[in-house]
Amino acid sequence: MSRLPGAPAAEPSRPASTPSVKPSGSGSAPRTGSKEHFIMIATPVSPRSQVKEALLESIRRQDVGTRLAPERRLAEEFGVSRSTMTKVLEELVKEGYLSRRIGSGTFIMPRDSEIASTRLPVRARGELLIASPDFFSYSLWERLHTLEIGAMRENLQVVNMKIHPESDFDSLFELADNCRNLLGIIVNAGLPTPKSALKRLDETGVPVVIIGELDNIKLYRNIRTVSSNHFQSGYLKMKTLLQAGHTRIGFIPNDPPSIAQQECIRGMKEAVREYRFRWRDLVLPDSSIEFWQDPMKNGCVQAREVLKRAPDVTGLVVDTIPGAIGALRAVLESGRSCPGDVSIITAQSYAGIEEYTYPSLSTVIASNEKICRTALEIILQPKRTLSREFIIDMEFIARESIRDLNAERQP
Repeated sequence: MSRLPGAPAAEPSRPASTPSVKPSGSGSAPRTGSKEHFIMIATPVSPRSQVKEALLESIRRQDVGTRLAPERRLAEEFGVSRSTMTKVLEELVKEGYLSRRIGSGTFIMPRDSEIASTRLPVRARGELLIASPDFFSYSLWERLHTLEIGAMRENLQVVNMKIHPESDFDSLFELADNCRNLLGIIVNAGLPTPKSALKRLDETGVPVVIIGELDNIKLYRNIRTVSSNHFQSGYLKMKTLLQAGHTRIGFIPNDPPSIAQQECIRGMKEAVREYRFRWRDLVLPDSSIEFWQDPMKNGCVQAREVLKRAPDVTGLVVDTIPGAIGALRAVLESGRSCPGDVSIITAQSYAGIEEYTYPSLSTVIASNEKICRTALEIILQPKRTLSREFIIDMEFIARESIRDLNAERQP
C-alpha cells in the first residue's frame, strides 16, 4: 500500500485491545525531583465483543426491518464459531437492536434504545421502566429528569427506553421481560400508543402510568393516567384575552390533534360562552401538524395563515411555548409587534425561555414536580390509588405579551 509523502510508516497490526495506564512503582511515593514512569497495560477485547461491535456498525447502516443473513453465514463472514455468533445475536435481541421471528429469521428493529443497564443493584427496590418518544422536547426531557431524580430517592433502578416512530413496542416488552424485579412502567407524554400495546401493557401485571390522556381508561385494570388540566388551560387562555378586551382572536393549534387538544378547545368554548363571544368568529389556520413534526415551525406557519386571513386579529391563543415562539416571528414578519398589535398567550414552560423572549410570554402551566410525584406514587403505592385519572391544575403566569385593551379604553 502506498503512503503520502512525509507520512510515518504504518506500525505492524496488533490485536484489538483497550489500553490502561498505571504508574510504575505505584506502591511507593515518588521521590523529589524524580520523573514518574508509566507502564501501558493492554486489556484484550474478546472476539465476541469485536464481532458484536462490527455487527452493530453494519446494523446501523441498514434499514429498519431488514432481515439478516442466516446465523451460520454470519459466523463464516465474521470468522467466529456458530456458538459465538449465537451469543452475539442473543445479546443484540435483548438490547432491542434485533428481533427474532420463528420460521422467518432475524430482523433489524426500529431504533428504540435502552439508556440504562437492566442490572439490578443489590440494594435497589426494583426497576422502573420509562418509555419516551425518540425526539427532543425540553418538556419531555425535564419530566424524564425529574422522574429519574425521584426514582433515585426511592431507591429504584431506572431503565430508560427511547421509542422510534415506527416502533411496534416489542422492544419495550422484551426489555420489561428482562427486568429482574419490575415495579412499574411510565410512558412519557407525546407518545401515541396503539391499542394493542396498551392491552399488552395492562397485561404486564405491574402498575402502568401514562403521562397524558387516554381514551376509555376504564377498560384497563393496571393503567393510570396523570395529565395537566387541559380544559382549565384552554379556559384560562381564552378568558385572559377576552377580559383584556380582545374580540378578534386567532387559535394556533401547533401540537398534533389529541385528547389534550380537544379538552383545551372545550375549555376555550366555555370561556367564549361566559363572555358571550361567538366561537365562529375565532380565526383558524388551514394547516395542521402530525406527530413527530416541529411545533415551533408549525406555530410560525399557522400564525402567518391566521394573520393573512384576518389582518385585524389582536390576540392569539397558542397551544405551547415552541408554537408561541414561532408565532412571535410571524407577527414580526408581518410588520406588526407583540403586544402592541397582537397579544399572545400560550401554555407550558420551556427551560425558562418564555421569560427571556421579547416580549416575555404569558402562559398557563401545571407543576412538573407534581405530575412526576403523582406518577411515582402510583407506581410505589398501587393499592392506595383507586382513581384511574389524576388531573393537575393549571396556574396563569402574567408577563409582557398581553395588551389590556379595556384599560386603554377607559377615560
